[in-house]
Amino acid sequence: MSEPQSQDELLVSYLSGSIAELVHEKSVEILNEVGFCVPEQNALTRLEAAGFPVDWESQMVRVTPELLENALSSMPRDATLYDRAGESPAPFERGSCFMGAGTPVNVFDLKTGEKRSATRQDVRDLVTLQDALPQVDIVRPTVTATDQGECSDLVEIAELLRCTGKPVVHRVLSAERVDAAMEMLAAVAGGEDAFRARPNFATLYCPISPGYFTPENVRCMLRWARHGVPLTLLSMAMGGASAPATLLGELVVINTDILAWIAALQILYPGTPLLYGSVSAVLDMRTGLLPLGAPERGMINAGAALMARYYGMLSMCGGLSSDAKQLDAQAGFEKTVTAVPLLLQGTDIIYGVGATDAGSSISYVQMVIDDEFAAGLRRMMEGIPAHDLDEEVALIKANTPRGNFLKEKHTRRNFRRHWQPSILSRDTYETWQARGESIEQICRRKAKGILAQHQPEPLPAGVEAELERVVRRYLGPNFHFES
Repeated sequence: MSEPQSQDELLVSYLSGSIAELVHEKSVEILNEVGFCVPEQNALTRLEAAGFPVDWESQMVRVTPELLENALSSMPRDATLYDRAGESPAPFERGSCFMGAGTPVNVFDLKTGEKRSATRQDVRDLVTLQDALPQVDIVRPTVTATDQGECSDLVEIAELLRCTGKPVVHRVLSAERVDAAMEMLAAVAGGEDAFRARPNFATLYCPISPGYFTPENVRCMLRWARHGVPLTLLSMAMGGASAPATLLGELVVINTDILAWIAALQILYPGTPLLYGSVSAVLDMRTGLLPLGAPERGMINAGAALMARYYGMLSMCGGLSSDAKQLDAQAGFEKTVTAVPLLLQGTDIIYGVGATDAGSSISYVQMVIDDEFAAGLRRMMEGIPAHDLDEEVALIKANTPRGNFLKEKHTRRNFRRHWQPSILSRDTYETWQARGESIEQICRRKAKGILAQHQPEPLPAGVEAELERVVRRYLGPNFHFES
């Protein structure tokens, strides 16, 4: 039996590039010997013509090491997302960016707190809320507009473009609607060439692990790639169900699924901007449910971020996750244990602001407190900066023993660097009790105040009219935007 590892040794092992090399090696082996399934005839024809070995009976496509090497070498390393004006890029250089979750069909009502079906109004309000929250860097619709029918995805993209100036992420579920969405994106950017140069939008699609995308998702991905839209390959592997029960085995499935489509997309559309994504978790064998607040969720998705860095890609990983049904201690614990591993691994985009109820619902109040969590987590990740200590040493000498640093100018110059919460309480018990307001009540009041007062920067009238024209083709002539 091997000797137990120390905590330091475990941390080094967890973060080690040797794990990435091992996972890559095993993924290459699987892709070369078994491959992945492409259940779409046109895609199979194109991949075979491009040199991929294809078994038409099983619809399996193998990826040779040479094909994979060519694909990785042609992949761009600068999948930058800009704001709506095409001016300010998402601030990846300062560390992890935070993004809204999405897109369940349920929401916890802001007024009543009751769970109900989400509507177009919720999409608009939740996008507006994210636009106002300072720690949300990238915006999602976060919910599905269930009152808009099967073409709700176009409505959701339109509301994204109308109600926030921040970078946005979404998807459509039909290849024919990719072109319609692209019309809207081009209208906002000032043309498709302008969008390609400074994209404010990225899309995302999830495989059915191991090794399968639905035919419609295949068609959507290829259509987006043709337009040069940044595309996230977002694994939803379930350890113990659609992947092995060990975290390392699950990471091999995640990586193999993503590498397969890196190869396909880069060979068919060289230079397509790609992001490496995972919202994976492990199955709870006791309940048969997928616990998104489990510590293993943060661990496996931190592993995905490690693989993204190995390939020189941006990472988008699920964190700030919870199975809690309300804003409570469980939510706080689970949000923390699923986010911190991603921060420590340097994940580029942490996906999960507003998520609750195991990802099946979005909560307005949770979104507000998640913004506070993100601010505190960012402060934590700043660490202790190194600087000259001559002034501090002189102060310590002058105040030893039993000195008081409150009177010092140094204190007045520096104390504001420490983080101050806007929602969490640091008051005395008596002051807190006198206020008579719970954290949930504070978050609800803050969300209502933002929606009553915050006005996102409007689109030019002509651009908004163009968006409305595109959506009307699918939802009918009575569709219109509300002011």
